[in-house]
Amino acid sequence: MKYCPECGVALTEQSIQGRGEAVRCAAGHLSYPPGPKILVAAFVSCGDKLLWMKRGNPPRAGHWAIPAGFMESGETLREAVARELWEGTCVSLPAEAFTPYMIGSINFISEVYIGMRATVTTEDCACGDEATDVGFFREEEIDWDEVAYPSANAAVKTAYREARSKRFGVYHGNFTRELDQLDLVWQPGD
Repeated sequence: MKYCPECGVALTEQSIQGRGEAVRCAAGHLSYPPGPKILVAAFVSCGDKLLWMKRGNPPRAGHWAIPAGFMESGETLREAVARELWEGTCVSLPAEAFTPYMIGSINFISEVYIGMRATVTTEDCACGDEATDVGFFREEEIDWDEVAYPSANAAVKTAYREARSKRFGVYHGNFTRELDQLDLVWQPGD
């Protein structure tokens, strides 16, 4: 950021009260550089199938992904995931239907990734504004070469395994350019 978003004057960097680097313009407006973005994903299962959408928008338009998007100001995590699910697949679930699945970081794009899970009893879905195709698929039906974000494959394959076994855990993910790792943090009965 080079110019003040409030008045347009050039910004200068400075450390403010130990909070790291900030920028201030000559008029005194203070801004902090943008931090990591929060990405929410909806892992929705129907039996042993998961809901997928073919992305209609860049990046990776034309590739398949679990419904996901960025949290907006003023939303709770559950509200954000319910909204993103609706926008991509026209599946309407109340925010309370979602439970935590995994949290992780994608360090090479500065994102925090939060997956929430929900279960439905029917495969009713339709293309929303952000998708060109949607559907529930078993793991063996997925063409893994057409997946939009292979860095999330560990999370998706774990969700499939848990949908089949009906034993659900909560995970921490580490997703770097070199690593696609999902570690169990908690499982009922532990």
